[in-house]
Order: sequence, then structure tokens, then C-alpha cells
Amino acid sequence: MSQIRVHWQKKSRGGHTGCLVLLLLFALSSTLLGCGQGRGGRQPVREQQQSQAQQAAQEQVVPVQPAFPHKTPGLILYNPEYAQNFYLALEDGRKVLYLHDPASDKTFRHEIGTVKRVVCLSTTHLAFIHAIGASASVCGVSGARYIYNPRLRQCTDVGYESSINYETLLKLAPDVVFAYSIHGKTADYITKMEQLGLNVIQIPEHTERHPLGKAEFLVAFAAFYGLEDQARQQFCEIRDAYLEYKSLVTGQKKEKVLINAPFNDIWYLPGSESHQNIFIGDAGGVLLGTCPGVNSSTISTEQAYLYALEADVWLNPNHYTQLAELENLDNRFARVPCFRNGNVWNNNLRSTPEGGSDYYESGAISPHLILADLIAILHPSLLPSHTFTYYRQLSRSQAAPQHP
Repeated sequence: MSQIRVHWQKKSRGGHTGCLVLLLLFALSSTLLGCGQGRGGRQPVREQQQSQAQQAAQEQVVPVQPAFPHKTPGLILYNPEYAQNFYLALEDGRKVLYLHDPASDKTFRHEIGTVKRVVCLSTTHLAFIHAIGASASVCGVSGARYIYNPRLRQCTDVGYESSINYETLLKLAPDVVFAYSIHGKTADYITKMEQLGLNVIQIPEHTERHPLGKAEFLVAFAAFYGLEDQARQQFCEIRDAYLEYKSLVTGQKKEKVLINAPFNDIWYLPGSESHQNIFIGDAGGVLLGTCPGVNSSTISTEQAYLYALEADVWLNPNHYTQLAELENLDNRFARVPCFRNGNVWNNNLRSTPEGGSDYYESGAISPHLILADLIAILHPSLLPSHTFTYYRQLSRSQAAPQHP
């Protein structure tokens, strides 16, 4: 049985050139180290500044039909394996990126060329760009204090959504502004940027159901830099690593998992087809209380307590870092087995002092590392020498997070 790890080392000499390095570390005694990149971890700023419960409430998106029932008659340059909401084509000698928004069921066509200057309004997008070695092209970001990547934290901060500084944005003169949309929320700031003549492209990678579908957007970003071939290879290695980790849990007993914590007295649970549920299932777990479909559902704290009595593991309790905080929230939870056994874990091991989490930044293109963490939590005997990348075990005392 082996461990597999994929990461990229960047070399810079008057610039930033990506050098792809595939490291295969065999034997159970090998250690899985952290992979630095810029959120996804995709953590869009919206997720960095809000709890996981709020994020779950926002992502109520269910495609009503296949994203692209009728694809272009042109040459398909890239037809994704997992991602449902993009593809690349060649039409009349021009590279075209097709994007689908599941919330509105609209398809958008973008003719693209090589870019030199970009602004990213989501930290996840920074992760994709960093992974292909193109960080030097980023001239502006949104919410710099929430960015985990040290180099990209230094970029000009253009502000956040309705508080964007349009004068600063125009001075940066980006070739593209990579943005995002949230189902059910108006985006007047996007309309304003378009009215100012900026080339705004809304990337819907956060709507993908499968973790590998989200990671596959690496190829979409690479198309703006002429690096599609490199990104294809990178994605294939991420996919293979993910599937190898997934194979480790074959035949293992399913561990019962409680997820999240209450927000405003409401407890959100991801749907059975959500990327979070897929992660837990592929790690050899079963999520308690989940409902069919992609949409999140809500339960009362009382119902969550009943699930907690069954749970072997408690994951992602919002922003909390100590068991005492959860006990203060509702002291009944201090009596459940997973709490008493200290089997409570959160994905905020790598975070900024202001609360940004690399799980939502580099995690977008590192689903294999997230899966490895989850397997080590649910089935520790399968990865006995594992070093955690994103998850940490909550303790009675405050443990220092890993800051950039």
C-alpha cells in the first residue's frame, strides 16, 4: 500500500515559472506534507469572511438539465472529465471558453487570449493561477488579509463586492477581472465593472458537485496563459492521487460523521450529492442527517444533538478551535462520545491571523490532500504516518494555527 503526493515547486528568476514535480512517496512510513498555493484553497473571500453554515445556505444550486446539451460545432479543445460547467473550444481559429451558471441555467461564451495582468475577486482563483506558475500576473485581489499565500497577500487590494474601489481597479488596468456569483444575491458591482469597460469573467467552479470537478477548472484558468497542456497533466496527477487515496478505504467500515455547528440557532447539513458529502463518502464515512440532492438542509440543534450521540467523528464545527468553545455553545455536546473522545476536527489548521483559511484557498486544487486528511481522521490505521495539511484536532487548550 502506498501514499501518493502531488505538488508543484516554483522557480523564479526575474519572474515566476512553474516547474511541475510529481513526488511519489511509497511506504506507509512516508509523510504527507502541506502543499502551498494560493484558495481555493479555494476560499473565495465570501467564504473566508463567513461561516461554513452561511456558505451552505448560499450554495442552493441544482442544475435542471445538462450544462451543455448542444456544444459548439467547432473543435473541442478540452472536454472535462469531472467538471460540468466549462469546456474549451476552437472556433474560427480562436480559443473559446464556455461557462455555465447552474443557478440561472445560462451559458456564457468568452473568446480568450493570453493575459498579462489579472485581478482576482476570489482567493480560490488565486490558487488556480498560482498552481500553474502564473502568480506574477496577479495585480489585484479582494480581501488581501484573508489570503493565505504570502506572495499574493502583497497584491493591491481593490476591496470587496459593494465596497470595491473602482478608481484603484481602473488604475491596475487588468486584462481580466475574475469574479464569482452567488445564487440569490444581486451583483451590482459586477455590472458596474462591466459598465466601466472592464473584462469581467465569472468563474463558476464553486458550483461543481465533485471535488475533482472543482479542481479541473485548473485547465480553464490555464487557457488564459496558453498552459492548457501543463494543466491537463497537473489535473491528471491530482485525479490519480485522489483515486488512489479513495481506494484505500475499500471494504472499511463506514464511520458516522456529524458536520458543522449551529449558526443563528440553525444547523446546516450538505446534501447527499454535495462535494462535502462526496469527500466524506470517499474517505470511508457516512454523513448523518443528510438529505438527497445537492441542496443543503437545516435541522434544529436538538436534532443535531441526537445525531451527535451516534457520531464517531465531528467535522468542521464552523470557526471553532477549542472543545471548550463548543461546550459553551451547548453543554449537552460535551457529553457525546466523539466530544469525550476528542474526535472533533476542523479544517482551519492553515489560516491567516484575520481568519482566512487555506482550506478554501489551495484546497480547491488539492482535493487529494483534503481526502488524505479525512481518511487519516476516519481510518487512522490506513495512514499511520500522515501529516495533516488542512485539518487539526480540537483540544482543550488553544493550539496555534499555521500562519503564512
